[in-house]
Amino acid sequence: MRSLRYLPADAQALRAVLSPAEMQATDRRAIEQIGVPGVALMESAGRLTAERVMAHGWSGDRVAILMGGGNNGGDGAVIGRYLAGWGCAVTLYLCAERDRIAGDAAVNLAACEVMGLPVTAVEGAGGLPPHHEVDLVVDALLGTGLKGDPRGAAAEAIRWANAWRQAGGQRGARPRVIVAVDIPSGVCGETGRAGAPSVTADETVTFAASKHGHWLYPGAGQVGALTVVDIGIPHAAMPPRLDRILGWADLAPAFAPRARDSHKGTFGHVAILGGGPGRTGAARMSTDAALRAGAGRVTLLTDPRVADGLAAQAYEGMVCPGWGEAGAHPLLDEADAVVVGPGLADDHGLALPSLLAGLSAPAVVDATGLMAFVDDPGALRAGGPRIITPHPGEAARLLGCRTDEIQGDRRGALVALMERTGAVVVLKGAFTLIGHWAEGAPHTAVCPAGNPGLATGGSGDVLAGVIGALLARGLDGPTAAAAGVLWHGRAGDAAAEERTEGSMLPRDVIQSLFTVERQEASCSHD
Repeated sequence: MRSLRYLPADAQALRAVLSPAEMQATDRRAIEQIGVPGVALMESAGRLTAERVMAHGWSGDRVAILMGGGNNGGDGAVIGRYLAGWGCAVTLYLCAERDRIAGDAAVNLAACEVMGLPVTAVEGAGGLPPHHEVDLVVDALLGTGLKGDPRGAAAEAIRWANAWRQAGGQRGARPRVIVAVDIPSGVCGETGRAGAPSVTADETVTFAASKHGHWLYPGAGQVGALTVVDIGIPHAAMPPRLDRILGWADLAPAFAPRARDSHKGTFGHVAILGGGPGRTGAARMSTDAALRAGAGRVTLLTDPRVADGLAAQAYEGMVCPGWGEAGAHPLLDEADAVVVGPGLADDHGLALPSLLAGLSAPAVVDATGLMAFVDDPGALRAGGPRIITPHPGEAARLLGCRTDEIQGDRRGALVALMERTGAVVVLKGAFTLIGHWAEGAPHTAVCPAGNPGLATGGSGDVLAGVIGALLARGLDGPTAAAAGVLWHGRAGDAAAEERTEGSMLPRDVIQSLFTVERQEASCSHD
């Protein structure tokens, strides 16, 4: 799970995720329409970032502030003023022409010069200090709007900073820390593209809301710990529709208190269509996960060739062979939610479009189930509400493109899948994305939980079972998807803590579902 900090911690608005264009428009509304001075916002951004810088060192540190020519550089100048006042030896390394710095950034650079802080112009590779003369680096070069590769002095400063950080890795040496302002320079705030070169930071302090590029790889891997700070932008200036980071409010519906007079019918019946020769484990894991996630009853409708073996293993669920050659199994009509695809034999997938079209119950469609709709993803609109859970390869097949194109613009792919299928979409991967349409617009969220230990066969089957259980318990599609993804991710983090990322198994994630519920019951919530 990414280290994620909000300052102040109770500011729900800080959970927003914005594009660079949305952030720029928000700044303009705050300054031009509401009347908040831009210099005041820059002052707040610089002060709060300086406080985070101090958390990595102590008074007397030699701090190099790499300063660009825009507002990002202006934030760096404010940081320099505060750090100098708190006892650090600060030098500003200016990677832009002095006479091109304007507005609030020019005001703060001039203040640094009046204070007597050293300002060194960087030209090419010249002007940058020897590595041993710097204790900590602040990256205030380039902001979130960069789309291409850094050039000139900024590119040289990025290469110098990365080499400085890497040189501090010797055993026994003090770690060398880079704190990035808003986003690591060179990383695109829209797509997460990492430019050549781009900064690898230890902590990134961003303002008002995180940006898409903080959560999209490869740039997300260079952000380090992410801190989101409230710099005083009024809520009225924020966009009316916000993408967001999943948090406690999304998980709470999964842990709603149970009435004392509850019975198994209260918590719904999940029917799982899955399992085939050589794939029984997937169906078993989905069944166990649905039960562990609180479904009142789970029935596994499976290939007759493996039904007896699964019946001997899934003793807390029911196992029925097949679902009928002429149509849906009668048990499907009784189900409150259906999970389609885990371990399903390929030959059974051929009948799924017509079968699902006749089902009014909400359904989670995964794995082989998704591949049945490759030729016509729009067929997923037929029948009841649908949640699809593709990994990037499956998403590429549904959209008729390459996997690297999905990974190069994950949020764009998410929206395209929503448009094409009409479903709630869970695009799995590092920082899983969830999206649905509401009021004519895409609403998306990012899951901050999870770790590489989940990158193993079976994890998706567990997730499908969890979401199916939440649907059967009465949650609507977007709510069940958000709660299920976050619960699954946090269970993966709990399993990794108990085991290791390299040795944990999907069954450990199932066992850790209850650990998350205990944790949430005993801790304060963000």
